[in-house]
Order: sequence, then structure tokens, then C-alpha cells
Amino acid sequence: MSITQQFAHTLHTRTVNRAVLGNRMVVLAVENPAADIIACRIFIRAGGVCELPQQSGVSHLLSAVLTKGTDRFSAHEIADRVESVGASLGTDATADYCLLSFKTVSHDFP
Repeated sequence: MSITQQFAHTLHTRTVNRAVLGNRMVVLAVENPAADIIACRIFIRAGGVCELPQQSGVSHLLSAVLTKGTDRFSAHEIADRVESVGASLGTDATADYCLLSFKTVSHDFP
């Protein structure tokens, strides 16, 4: 069985919970009691196909600077907070979405 088939089988045997937030963001959650991790992937409908020619590359720039600090937290503070729970934090941008991903062991999650 290929990895794709295994993933599809996993989704078919689990309940997918769906919620729509006040800002119209759709949240899909799948519980896996056998795994001792919390993983979150936030897909943002953005990317090169959403950019005007004069905005070319803005999605990639945004994904690159997302963890580099904010008005509230420096890049170092963000890294410290992520590492304090043994987590990983990543970003990416593609032609049709931007991605923010987070993973940690569930007992380390506050």
C-alpha cells in the first residue's frame, strides 16, 4: 500500500471535525489517539496565483518573515517559546497557498 493510500485509508477511518470561525476560516481537525503529538497545519488561501503583477513574490516574502519577529515578540522570543515546548515551527509558500506548520509532543503542549 502506498503512502497516499495509507493516508486516504486513515482519513476514511477517522472522524473529521469541521468548524467555521467568525472570520470565515475553516478548521478541520482529525484526532489520532495512537499518536502522542499535536500537529497543526494552517493553509492560507494565498500565493502567487493571488498576487497582482506588481505584488509578485509577496506571498513568499510573507512566509519567509513570518517567524522573524512581530511588534510583540522578537524572532528570538518566538524561537524560545517554540523550543520551550519541544516544538517545531515552519512556514512555506506555494503558487496557491501559504502554510504555517507546528508540531510538538502533546504532553509538552500547554
